[in-house]
Amino acid sequence: MLLISGCRLADTNINPNASSDAPVSSLLSGAEVALSFSLGVDAGLITSTVIQQASGANGDATANDNYTAGPGRFNAVWTNFYYNSLENLYLLKQKAQQQNLPYYTGISRILLTYGFGTLTDLFGDIPYAQALQLRAQTAPVYDPQEQIYQALQLQLDTAIQELSQPAASNQGALPASDDLIFSGDPKKWVAAAWTLKARYAIHLSKQDKIKAAGNVLAALYNNGSWRGIATTRQDAVLNFGSAATNANPFYQQNTTRPGWIGLGAAFVNLLNGNGVKDTATQPAAALPDPRRAYFATPFPAGSPAYRGGIAGVPGAYSLIGSYFGTATSPVILLSFAEAKFLEAEARLLINPADPLAQSALKEAIRASFEKVITNAEDTFATPARQQAYIQAKATLTGTLATDLQTVITQKYIALFLQPEAWTDYRRTGYPDIPAARNATHGFNPNGAIPRRFPYPQSEQSLNNHTPAGSNYQTPRLWWDQ
Repeated sequence: MLLISGCRLADTNINPNASSDAPVSSLLSGAEVALSFSLGVDAGLITSTVIQQASGANGDATANDNYTAGPGRFNAVWTNFYYNSLENLYLLKQKAQQQNLPYYTGISRILLTYGFGTLTDLFGDIPYAQALQLRAQTAPVYDPQEQIYQALQLQLDTAIQELSQPAASNQGALPASDDLIFSGDPKKWVAAAWTLKARYAIHLSKQDKIKAAGNVLAALYNNGSWRGIATTRQDAVLNFGSAATNANPFYQQNTTRPGWIGLGAAFVNLLNGNGVKDTATQPAAALPDPRRAYFATPFPAGSPAYRGGIAGVPGAYSLIGSYFGTATSPVILLSFAEAKFLEAEARLLINPADPLAQSALKEAIRASFEKVITNAEDTFATPARQQAYIQAKATLTGTLATDLQTVITQKYIALFLQPEAWTDYRRTGYPDIPAARNATHGFNPNGAIPRRFPYPQSEQSLNNHTPAGSNYQTPRLWWDQ
């Protein structure tokens, strides 16, 4: 289970950029950028459209909006993860092991786990054990998701051990500026690994909610001491550059395909302080979300109003706002806010009356505010307005169903453009977004919100081990049953 790998589509698909002669520093920087870019534009935008944070307003994006995109749409998602990032991370891991560089090995192991975890949460069973054995296995077998999840947790355990060794155990240079996420800080990587373990633990809440919740708290706490990501300054993020060729993926999407991606009505409704199923044109409530001006642009431009697009109906209104929409904006992998949302949910599942669930929820929302709100003059985001919002939107009642909806809805807002929101919806049914219009067709027989993505057409054509019969609804992922 210690074998880490990714997938190739065919023996002709050998990545010319993945050189075994590259130094570990170059492999690390390149793989971090590739993984973060794919997380944003390949996984983030598509899943955010499914969950109605975003909307496929024009162009090819409209097929994502009502789930009419065929298996060929997912060729790029599959190859960009496996081909551009996981292969280089695997080479980095091999070279770091050969050179006795446990910090590089641990970092590569965490990022490989993150990449595989993202892919299996999109597609279910995927190639894992045989995946990056390019010459030997051009058609790797698909491993069951249950086994993959077990392996991911073991990989994170090993990474924590490697990164907890003294610096002197590294027989060469330590990661530093070549690590674009944490500048080589092993303690931050260890905290990220514990947070990632908690994320994968909560994914199994439909299997056994009490066990899943207990594993979340066991990952985040050690004998009562917090060991996950501890502040917003320790968030695992990658900030992109200002040049057109290395700009943030959301910015590049809006620049090269203007008007293709808008924001969804469900998401903008919440930013306006309204209900997730309210009409898209309903005026904002008296207490809108303080993050609204940072997550969204006004519509019409220059007005004080915000409006989202109805799922399945083409048309761009409010767009991705300044926090994620500029060239140098970040892609977020893991955050302190997510860690506290995980704690809040876990405590609710174990004991809905636990007062620490309320404390964790408030910390999570405040962390998101701290990260996103940058204008001290914003009258909609003053400290008093932030506190009023938390009091109105995030007060728990002691009733599990009601409070779980509160936690997951607030997490849905805070984790804007992150694939985790779709996973939460499939686990919990929250937020209770409406079905997209015009969404019933051959790939989505019942018109419902997708539970998975169909396997890419390239895999179906080139790998005879690809499971047959996948669409947007079936077969459900192992943890979604």
